[in-house]
Amino acid sequence: MRHAAKLLALVLVLALKPACGGGGGGGGGAGTSGPLALPAVVASLPLDTATATTSIPVGGKSDGTVQTLLQSALNTGGKIVLSNGGTPRTITLTATTPGLALTLPSNSGAPNTVILDGSGDITLSGGGSVRILDLQDQAQLTVQRMTFSNATTSQAGAAINSLATVRDITLINCTFDSCVTTSTGPDIGGGAVRIWNGSHTQISNCTFTNCSGSNGGAVNSLGTRLTIINSTFSTNSAFGTGGGADAGPTGQGGIGGAVYVDNVSNDASALHQLSVTGCTFNGNSAKDSAGALFGYTNPAAPSVTIIDRCTFAGNTVPAGGHGYSGAIYSQAGTLTLSNSTLTGNTAASNAGGIFCTNSSSLIANCTFQGNTAGTGTTGLGGAIFATAGNVSLVNDTLAQNTADDFAGGLFSTAASTSVQNCVFSGNTAVGNPAAGTQVNSSFAGGANVQAPASGTGAKPASASGTLMVADAKLGPLQNNGGPTQTMQPQAGSPAIDLAGVSGAPATDQRGNSRTGAGPDAGACEGP
Repeated sequence: MRHAAKLLALVLVLALKPACGGGGGGGGGAGTSGPLALPAVVASLPLDTATATTSIPVGGKSDGTVQTLLQSALNTGGKIVLSNGGTPRTITLTATTPGLALTLPSNSGAPNTVILDGSGDITLSGGGSVRILDLQDQAQLTVQRMTFSNATTSQAGAAINSLATVRDITLINCTFDSCVTTSTGPDIGGGAVRIWNGSHTQISNCTFTNCSGSNGGAVNSLGTRLTIINSTFSTNSAFGTGGGADAGPTGQGGIGGAVYVDNVSNDASALHQLSVTGCTFNGNSAKDSAGALFGYTNPAAPSVTIIDRCTFAGNTVPAGGHGYSGAIYSQAGTLTLSNSTLTGNTAASNAGGIFCTNSSSLIANCTFQGNTAGTGTTGLGGAIFATAGNVSLVNDTLAQNTADDFAGGLFSTAASTSVQNCVFSGNTAVGNPAAGTQVNSSFAGGANVQAPASGTGAKPASASGTLMVADAKLGPLQNNGGPTQTMQPQAGSPAIDLAGVSGAPATDQRGNSRTGAGPDAGACEGP
């Protein structure tokens, strides 16, 4: 790694639905495109048509017998189905080698790719003392309809861990609960899952709860393309301290409360991509930086980070470490953050919502509400903090964010920054408002709405084309349709049909067409 829980009020946490469906109606433009759809569940890895299925009905069998049968099936390969006739059953595993229950052997030729199916009935438990599954060199695995719980190991991947180069790893409709690693240190972690030097890891329709690791409370991914869709991460934690190896001996982790990504491929010919779509990150924490998601991609290769249709709520980085990025830290390569909501996230230092230090960063159709940067007299960029490359904000809504120093909405010292068609409403600076309450500087762009219009530090978001008003007339953060919550301009809002709006996405954050005399400013079209 090159760089370096406070929960929301209960009513807000309960109001935020996991991003797994289309949401309700609620206002919206009269567009015909409708709410944004979430991607389909990924498919299992294909098997050789001649591969047999090993069925392991667990009824009447002891846990030890099931474990022996399962290990034998893993040695053989193919599809393995554990079932209990629709009745939930927990299999508590014991160590067959020190600290380890199961192993998927090397897959250099035979056995075939393994599909492990829990039928929705089966929980594999580490009993609070063992790692559940190790993947040997060239392993290729799908796990589906399975729960992993109470797995414990020292350094990496208490539920699933790769020891060497692996191929495609796919997790579908799985639950990971209370899986933990116990050692601090740089790069190590992934309380539930750690994949090192893989081809492609896909996580689809999975849930990670109460998992912890030094870096990446739930998932730790190194040198591997990573795709996460329709998954929920709640109350996971990165408990290391001091940051990455670049910090020297004191760099003992604490990065990425839910997910930690360092380099998205070690294969020069592979697609270098981190993609997170339709996910919810709620109440995760990191002791050093990136309360929810840390993504470092390879600056030596064309690398891409895509975050779309996600909710980041109540993630935190407390005082004591670098204190950056309550929700997201994105470094190197290009970033596209779209159609997403960041709310109630808190960082002890800078970037209550997102910290961007990429070659280019595009943030479009996003809502930032109630995020906080700083605890005390420090803290810049209550919603967004950017330090490098080209940064572009298009049709975003930034409201009620706070910085303990200045720039409650946007702080940027990037090489170039453009702010177009955005709404800034009620962002505040506590310690140094004269340096800018909502933004630290007036940037390129235009057709922005900013409220309130006056007061110390009321710098316009763009050097020209910012309409300064007393009240932006935004509705509360709520379900207005679509997979994420939004703040819809109310009747009479100056953001509706704002003159000069250009380059707006065809649909708003919800997926509704932008209609009327012209597109509105902000992430959500008015009624």
